[in-house]
Amino acid sequence: MADLDKAKDFINNIRLYMTITVAIVLSLGTGISKMYNADKFNYLFYAGNILTLIFIMLFIYLAKVLHKKTDELKDI
Repeated sequence: MADLDKAKDFINNIRLYMTITVAIVLSLGTGISKMYNADKFNYLFYAGNILTLIFIMLFIYLAKVLHKKTDELKDI
């Protein structure tokens, strides 16, 4: 039973990290869109775009880990 609880806790933590990642992507996207509408294409605009892509890739990685762990949960 302890292994099952540990696996469920791990899955809940991954979901939390995914939620935080989505919040960061939304925040960065809002800032980028405001800069785009104001025609301010400075280094912050490009850094924000790069960070957004990195966080989207992180979200995809976390989703893959979540699915893998969920599939492993069947074996426990």
